[in-house]
Amino acid sequence: MLYCPPNLAFKDTAAMLDFIEQEPFGCLVSYPFFCSYLPWQLKRQEGEKGVLYGHLARQNPQLRQLAEQAAAQATAQQVLITFTGPHAYISPRYYAAAKAVPTWNYAVVQVIGQVQLLDAADTLWAVQEQLLQYETSAALRAEKMPAAYLQQLAASIVGVKVTISELAGKVKLGQQRSQADQQGVFAALSQSERYSERALAQWMAQQVIGTGW
Repeated sequence: MLYCPPNLAFKDTAAMLDFIEQEPFGCLVSYPFFCSYLPWQLKRQEGEKGVLYGHLARQNPQLRQLAEQAAAQATAQQVLITFTGPHAYISPRYYAAAKAVPTWNYAVVQVIGQVQLLDAADTLWAVQEQLLQYETSAALRAEKMPAAYLQQLAASIVGVKVTISELAGKVKLGQQRSQADQQGVFAALSQSERYSERALAQWMAQQVIGTGW
């Protein structure tokens, strides 16, 4: 898991789960090292710490790797999933302090969990659940994604279920610096021409962290 000084940690598990729901595009890492970037759906009420659902293309070598290891091992394989939010370079010129060095500000949550591959029925269910989350219009789903069409496409993917066993998160937004330094960083990011920097400022404001307020 990631290195995180206590003063930069997420305040609690609920805050980390909130972050995953806000930033659901995560990197699935398995061993021998292979990674896939996937959208995930979090089910908080499943398991002790929550369960994540995603899917892999049948042609993805990581799927074959996971299937082979599942057949060879008596216990479920552990995987790592990393979720990253907005991030940005922080210039020393943003600070009120006379001396400073550049850094990078960001927020990230990591999950370690046991992976399970889903059968065809559960894969289709997971896909439909994810569609319900993002496509709220029943009429649109019926028109664009009829059941028979979804079932046909689902044959080319395999659902992945990850039961969360460990969570860790880091919120590095300069909150340990002086109020003047925080205000300088927040103002610079808010007024930046770069979308990623404005997005980081917006997230800082939502969380009331590192803004100097």
